Amino acid sequence: MKKAIIVFLLLGASVESQCQTAAQPSKSPQAKPGTPSARPAPGEALPTHAMIDAAMQRTFGYDPGISWNILDVRASAIPGLADVLVSINKQPVQHLYLAADAQLAIAGQLLPFGENPFAPARQKLRAADGPTLGSKTPAIEIVEFSDLQCPHCKSAAPILEKLVSDFPQVRVTFQHLPLVAIHPWAMKAAKYADCAAKANPEAFWKYVDSVFENQASIAQVTADDKLQQLATATGLDAAKISACAASPEAEARVNKSLQLGEALDVNETPTVFVNGRRVLGFASIPYDQLKALVQFEIDHAGK
Repeated sequence: MKKAIIVFLLLGASVESQCQTAAQPSKSPQAKPGTPSARPAPGEALPTHAMIDAAMQRTFGYDPGISWNILDVRASAIPGLADVLVSINKQPVQHLYLAADAQLAIAGQLLPFGENPFAPARQKLRAADGPTLGSKTPAIEIVEFSDLQCPHCKSAAPILEKLVSDFPQVRVTFQHLPLVAIHPWAMKAAKYADCAAKANPEAFWKYVDSVFENQASIAQVTADDKLQQLATATGLDAAKISACAASPEAEARVNKSLQLGEALDVNETPTVFVNGRRVLGFASIPYDQLKALVQFEIDHAGK
């Protein structure tokens, strides 16, 4: 347990108040004695995977119980820093920000900052086109990325409904983000729910609530039967919803939502954006604090 705590402190792991995807890392190979660290080619701005692996080996290689998987190396939003996505001991993905010449890494998340820090996220969230709840002309938008197999998303649902009730000037948009790596029937449920929304936008919310309430009784092998039963129970035509869920169009719509999540670097659920502000651990935040946050964002609408 101690070694895991040390690694998470180093890499800034978040509390487990969300459903999080994690890569399936393999133990990085031991560096051969006398082998120099890989260096980027001349003119190459980003460090190579081999260079990062060598640095990880030099830092953590003393402990055979620590494994890692380098998932991606890309330019960060800060000039001069590379953004490395790495999974430690099969845990959720972490960010390392590297300055190649300084031999230093910053572990954690970049925070939006400035006079209008959430404008870039709001711009991307204009593409959110999922089912909505609340005002037709909202002062601010709340966008939730959710997974119907995620227990934390189940906890978040009534909180969002209460916020809409307490703040009639707010609109909530639901975006599918099935975490297929850890939730085997989540994609199927997302397609059923998508088709429920197409058939009857009002019935969508009842259908989602019924899936959340029945999470424990749904299994991958019986998911179709159960999801059809829930469609019937919420007043939907189960045969039509099932046929729609099996269509390429339904899959394309869910994939479009997944792509929006990827563009916003969302890899855990529920992830909620309030006026473009990313709110993690949503279901574990005291409601009075959430109300204060929503009111604050209403007061700063568009900023």
